[in-house]
Amino acid sequence: MQLQSKNQLRRRGATLTAQGFKKLNQAKAEVEIQQNFKRYTLEDLSEETGLTANTLSKVFNASVGVDKRTLECCFNAFNLTLLKDDYLYLEPNKANIAEIASISTNETICPIESACNSRINSPQTHRMEQAQGDRQFCAPIVPGGQIPLASIFYIDRPIVESLCYEAIQQPGAMLNIRAPKQMGKTSLMTRILAYAKTLGHKTVSINLQLADGEILQNLEHFLKWFCARVSKQLDLADAIAQRAIASFYNNSLGSKSNTTDYFEDVILANLDRANSPRKNCPVVIAIDEFNRLFVYPDIAREFLRLLRTWSERAKARVGESNPWQNLRLLTVHSTEIQMPASIDKSLLNTGLAIDLPEFIPSQVQELANRWGEDMTAQQIERLITLLGGHPYRLQLAFYYLQQQTITLEQLLENSVSTRGIYADHLEQQWWNLQAYPNLWRSLTEIVRQSSPVDCEAMQAEQLCKMGLVYLYGKKVRLACELFRPFFCDRLMAK
Repeated sequence: MQLQSKNQLRRRGATLTAQGFKKLNQAKAEVEIQQNFKRYTLEDLSEETGLTANTLSKVFNASVGVDKRTLECCFNAFNLTLLKDDYLYLEPNKANIAEIASISTNETICPIESACNSRINSPQTHRMEQAQGDRQFCAPIVPGGQIPLASIFYIDRPIVESLCYEAIQQPGAMLNIRAPKQMGKTSLMTRILAYAKTLGHKTVSINLQLADGEILQNLEHFLKWFCARVSKQLDLADAIAQRAIASFYNNSLGSKSNTTDYFEDVILANLDRANSPRKNCPVVIAIDEFNRLFVYPDIAREFLRLLRTWSERAKARVGESNPWQNLRLLTVHSTEIQMPASIDKSLLNTGLAIDLPEFIPSQVQELANRWGEDMTAQQIERLITLLGGHPYRLQLAFYYLQQQTITLEQLLENSVSTRGIYADHLEQQWWNLQAYPNLWRSLTEIVRQSSPVDCEAMQAEQLCKMGLVYLYGKKVRLACELFRPFFCDRLMAK
């Protein structure tokens, strides 16, 4: 009976407890710090332990139980000893993530944990520092929207992030992140802000979806709203801020000039005071959903000119006497919304412009590993052909594979089940296209051809910004095979 019990335990598998997760990930983070913040990947650990990346992914994801010896091997790689309280055996028929997720929130911790209490100025620090109230196990949820800071399902784009982290430290920085919807823009923005906090900067995050339509139609109303939102997030007393806004706008200098004075004399002047021991405390202001202003081109144009003027002020005078050097600006917009021709495109190219790229095969493989999917290079290639390197479409695929809603072969065959999973996403693409009937004819021709086709330059550029095609010199090709049967049915019916 005793032998049978041990075999049963082995079949059920073991997974790390909250204490075990904390010990392993703190040790991993400390190694990364010692290696000058070079991320310790599953491939690195695989070489050191002899375990496959898929097996290691199961350990760090807690997606299924593994053999106890696997956990010991991972602990030994970081000079740790696996203790009795570091792991638990899953109950029969429950060898999945639900067992860990059932542990009390106060006793669990995210897979990425702070390595030490002191602040480390590095691009990786924001992924290690979490507020106590946010420390909970990150169980997989249906993909969509911003990926939480602590999530293991966020895939780094190392070059892009390094550029952003470097740029946001520069006085008067202007950074613009742009890409089609669901490409990870807001997730990256959140990580830039989190990194800025590790440097001691104050941060403000403003989403223009919160602005009422009547506010966006009047420049003075919009700038007052903008000042109020920034003031609130910087914890300026409401009464003081409201009186200051009212007094600054109670003259005939013009709304842009008044806003500039308010920022210099109230917002920037108060950065060095409460809650900041530093004499010069920079602030990063991030503006998400900037494309909402494109519906009001006059407002968008004047606001962009104002932001550029502020950035140039930071570079006009050098020294501590220039408060504008403490300002850094970050805008995020979706490229499906065409910017009106009346807005000078150079206004959005001031500073560093980042066109967020899709994932490359190695990043797709890393994402598969984190979801616990053991895929060959050929399968990864087929998956990219079907879905492109689009982060949301890939996340959604791995989620449903893990839920066993669909098999990998069914997914790769672009079956009816596959299109059912992406029904909402496809309808969103169709809805976006309705605003540009001039693109229908070109897209119809592209959908009909499996090889790249000729396309008028302006239409090709817009279709690319919408995420529907890839550019190949003067030719274009459909961005992914998932689109072909869907758009064939819709466009042919036109």
